[in-house]
Amino acid sequence: MKPEDFADNDPYLIIAADSHAGLPTNDYRPYLEKKYHEQLDGFLIEQQELIEASTRLGVRDDKYAKKWFEEHDEELAGGWDAIKRDQTLDSDGVAGEVVYPDSDAVESRTAVPFGAGLGLSGDLDPELGLAGAKAHNRWLADLCSTNPERRCGVALVPITGPVEDALAEIKWAKEHGLGAVMIPARWCNQIPYHDRRYDPIWALCEEYEMPIVTHSGSAPREEYGDLLGI
Repeated sequence: MKPEDFADNDPYLIIAADSHAGLPTNDYRPYLEKKYHEQLDGFLIEQQELIEASTRLGVRDDKYAKKWFEEHDEELAGGWDAIKRDQTLDSDGVAGEVVYPDSDAVESRTAVPFGAGLGLSGDLDPELGLAGAKAHNRWLADLCSTNPERRCGVALVPITGPVEDALAEIKWAKEHGLGAVMIPARWCNQIPYHDRRYDPIWALCEEYEMPIVTHSGSAPREEYGDLLGI
């Protein structure tokens, strides 16, 4: 068919294939195992130190950042508030969405604990990476349960760690309504993905009909050193 064959009022379906959602980092605490709460405190301190360092370097304008967040406070809340999120989707005419982590890409105020969100990478500590991923997945399942037909939640699964842990988390994600699996975009010095050790993971995702995805966000820290990187 040609464009002129469609009437102006013909309906069409819009699905956001790359939307993002996430809690302010400290609000993940109830979803994080208690034994990791002290490490979360340290991670929050590190995040603040990064913000302060970027301000000193002139990369970040503190006054502008404060003004921007004040002006966009209501919109940013849609990153974790299901009601406000649906209102925004309705106003934009979006029927459904595929939901990735980290809703604030400006200062990472909604970063998944321990960098297990868009920064999910093979160089993360396997234990902390899984802990942060599990916290996000449990919150995300709650968010998606408010409107399951509209949201496809993407579970975070750091598969470069123990395979049995990855399998257990994929199983949990499937049982709790999440629809896809995000793996680290980079395996770094871990075993590459063509290795047969990952076969049980691929097989389980195929059995569950859960697409495997990656997302830009991690970068080779050893290559850019002190320079700015993603």
